[in-house]
Amino acid sequence: CTDISLAGSMKGMDRNSNTASSLLWEVERLLITSKESEELPKYLLMENVPMLVSKKFIHSFNEWLLFLESLGYKNYWQQLNAKDYGVPQTRNRVFLVSIIDPKYEFEFPKAFPLEKHLIDYLEPVVDEKYFISEAFLLYCTDPTDRNGFIRGNRFKPHDTTKSRYAFTITTRKGSTPTDNYVIVPEATLKGYKEAYLGDGIYINRPHQKRGCVQKGKIQTIKRTVSDLGVIVERDKALMIRRITPRESLRLMGWTDDRIDLIIDKFSDARLYTFAGNGIVIDVLCEIFKELFKHGI
Repeated sequence: CTDISLAGSMKGMDRNSNTASSLLWEVERLLITSKESEELPKYLLMENVPMLVSKKFIHSFNEWLLFLESLGYKNYWQQLNAKDYGVPQTRNRVFLVSIIDPKYEFEFPKAFPLEKHLIDYLEPVVDEKYFISEAFLLYCTDPTDRNGFIRGNRFKPHDTTKSRYAFTITTRKGSTPTDNYVIVPEATLKGYKEAYLGDGIYINRPHQKRGCVQKGKIQTIKRTVSDLGVIVERDKALMIRRITPRESLRLMGWTDDRIDLIIDKFSDARLYTFAGNGIVIDVLCEIFKELFKHGI
């Protein structure tokens, strides 16, 4: 997804473009070779970012679908979000299932209500290095007037004609909270969003973004999570910290016994990369269940 992701270079995956994403056409070569030897796989599964089916890149995707059809595959694709399949992560991805059996009719798994929350995946005690810097704490409590919120004046009256809400709590260690939420600036008409204990938030220039607060969920985990934070409680006050490598892997469907096999063998940066480059296991399991119904 490197060259079609919004977080990447956006160079595309056109044939002979020599981009990382154009490696897809190496799979074309492998499938042609397999057909020549009459060993085509019965099932193919592809996953990529939503930009794959955007106006900018849909032509490459359609070209790929036509190639698979020329080999005898029937294609099924749909966007699935991890939050709809049991994991509190807003991670929308395009899934393509290609089946060479013309009699087979595949249906993607139906979404179901989310029962777990981000807080269920968090470690109770983490290293101090995961807590955000003093600079961001100051940013969260600066005196900017945002529709009645004057965050630097937490204990003074505010303009109730502009906002019916109280001022934000402090996020400073040892301070006494006045409310049970944090105000996170975002690029909306309202100008902010309330974040509560266990909510995921953007901590990198949130005033330039939308969807900065995910209620009980985390935003999409990428190869680096420097922009992802979570509201936690420490010393009887709400604090903001980054998610840990273990938490990132948990939110991709890894179990702790599997995480334990690698957690001490790689750097935090590498562990975050493993998580961000992966596919949410729970979503895969739901897809496989549908395939198993037909005797895969």
